[in-house]
Amino acid sequence: MSFLVLLIKYLIFYIYLYFSGKSLFQIINYFRKKVSSEKYILMTRVEFLYPLLGIIFVSNILFLLNTFFPLDSILVNLILFLIIAPSFLQSLINKNIMKVFKNKNLFSVFIYVLIPSILVISTFDINFNYDAGYYHLLHQNWLRESNLIIGFVNIFWPLGMSSIYEYISAVLWFDTSFVLLHFLNLYFIHFFYIFISDNLVNSKRRDLTNISIFILIYSLLDNFGIGGGRNGYLYIQGVGKQDVTVGVLFFFLAVVMLLKLKDRNITSLEIIILSFFTFFIYQIKVSGVLIAYIYAFLILSLLRNKTLKIKKLFLLHSPILIFGFFWLLKSIYTTGCFIYPVNFTCYEGFSWYIKNSTIEFEGITTSASLAFDNSIPFMEWVRTTGAFEYRTQVLTNFIASLIFLIFLKRIFFKKQKVSLEIGLLAFSFIIFNFIYLIFFGPIPRYAVGLGLVTIGFLGIYSGELKFKLNNLMKYTLIFISVFLLVRSTAYLAWINNYDLRLFDPRTSYEINTEIGFRQYSENWVEPLDGDQCWANIQCTNAEVDITFKKYGIFKVAYK
Repeated sequence: MSFLVLLIKYLIFYIYLYFSGKSLFQIINYFRKKVSSEKYILMTRVEFLYPLLGIIFVSNILFLLNTFFPLDSILVNLILFLIIAPSFLQSLINKNIMKVFKNKNLFSVFIYVLIPSILVISTFDINFNYDAGYYHLLHQNWLRESNLIIGFVNIFWPLGMSSIYEYISAVLWFDTSFVLLHFLNLYFIHFFYIFISDNLVNSKRRDLTNISIFILIYSLLDNFGIGGGRNGYLYIQGVGKQDVTVGVLFFFLAVVMLLKLKDRNITSLEIIILSFFTFFIYQIKVSGVLIAYIYAFLILSLLRNKTLKIKKLFLLHSPILIFGFFWLLKSIYTTGCFIYPVNFTCYEGFSWYIKNSTIEFEGITTSASLAFDNSIPFMEWVRTTGAFEYRTQVLTNFIASLIFLIFLKRIFFKKQKVSLEIGLLAFSFIIFNFIYLIFFGPIPRYAVGLGLVTIGFLGIYSGELKFKLNNLMKYTLIFISVFLLVRSTAYLAWINNYDLRLFDPRTSYEINTEIGFRQYSENWVEPLDGDQCWANIQCTNAEVDITFKKYGIFKVAYK
C-alpha cells in the first residue's frame, strides 16, 4: 500500500471524526438552547477538539447499540453515517464543508498535512501488540458478531476488561488492511502535537507556550541516555493497545484543569465538555479515573466559590451520568462487577457468576506487572523488578531529563511566583499517581501521562523566556520531535517499499493453518501454540466447555 493511499485514508478518517464531533457539539448547544460562538474551549481551538469529541460520541453510540445489535450490521453502519449528517449538512449549506482545512496558511499545512504525513510513515513498520492477539481482537470480533452477552467474562476472563476502545475499533475492520486500528492510536498523538504546536506558535499565554517548550525538549532528550534513551516520553505503540492514548488525554486534562483552577474561570459549556473527556479516559482504561483527583478539586472549588450551584452542576453532568449509568450496567451484566477485576465491587448472586473468580483475576493483573505487594522488602522489590520492561532505564533517564530541564528553567526562564494552593495540588497529584503505579502497575507505558504532566508543570511554573524564539525555530523544534518519534525502521521500510506488517487475522494462513487451533470440546478450540486466539470467536483459553442459554434477545454464557 502506497504512502499516498495511507495518508488519504488517515485524512478521511480524521474528517469523519471531525464532523462526528461537530455533530455532538451541535446537539449539546441544542439542549443548552444556546449557539456557542467561542473559538476556544478549555484553552484549545474548538476545531481541534471536534475529532476528539467525535471519537467519544461514536464510541458511546456504538456501545449503546451493541446492547441490542452486533456492530457488523447494516443498521449500525447506517447510524454511523447519520451521525455526521447534522454537521455535514450545515457545512454544505454554509459552503465551508472543508473548514477543517480551510486556512491556507503555513500553520494549517503544518498540522494538517506535514505532521500526519510523518506519523503515517510509522504504518510501514507497525505490528499488532501481543495483547491484540491475546484478547483485544477477539473482543472486537465478538462485538461485531453478537449483541451484549451476559456473563461475557466466562468465555475468557480478559474479555471482562472492556474498554470503549474496543467498540470503535470493531467498526474499523471494514478496511481489511487493519491500518485504521493503527490510525486510531495515531490520531491521539496527532492531537497531542496539534495542541503543543498551537500553544507554541499561536498562543498568547506564557504558561501554555512554556509547557510546549519543555515538552518538546523532553521529547528530544528521549533519544539520549542510558541504554540509548527512553525517558518515558510518548511513543507509537503496537496496534491494539491504548496506554499512550490514556497518557495523551491524562496530560491534556491535567494541564487544562490546573490552568482553569489557576485562572478561576470556566464556562458551563467547558464543564460539559470536560465531563465527557474525564469519563472517556475512564472508559478507555480504569486507571484513567485518577484524573478525577484534579477534576474533583475543580468541582469543589466551583461550589466553594459559589460559581455553580449543585442543581446546575448536576444538570451539566446529566449526559455523562446517563452514559455512566449504562456503562456500569453493561459492566455488571458482562462481568458481575461494577469495576472489573476489582473483587469488592462484584455481585455474586448471578447464576452464571463463579464465586471468588474475580479474586484470582485481580491477582493476575497486579502480579503480571510485578506491582509491589509487600511480600518482600521494598528495596529488594526495586532490585528484582527493575529490569522488567526497562523500568530502571526509563526511570533513570526520566530523572536525568527532569534535572536537565530544571537546570534550563533556572538559566533561561525568569522566576515565576507560584500559588501555594495550586502548587500543593500539582505536587500531591504527582505523588498520588506515583504511589498508585508502585502498587498497581509500575510499567513505563502506564506512566507516560504522569511523565508528561510532571514536565508540563515545569512550564506552568516558569516565567517569561529570556530570549525570543522565532517561528523558524519553533517549527523546527516541533518537526524534529515528530520526526524522531517514528522509528528509523519505519522510514527504511517506507523507502524500500516493504509490505505492511499488519494483516487480517481472520484470513491469515499463518494463524489459521501453520499455528492452528485444537478442538477440545464440541464448540470450542484453543491455540495449538501459545495463548493467542486472535479473531477466532470459537477460541478460548478458558480450557472448559462454555455453553450459551437464551434470555430474551440476549445470550448468557456459563462455564
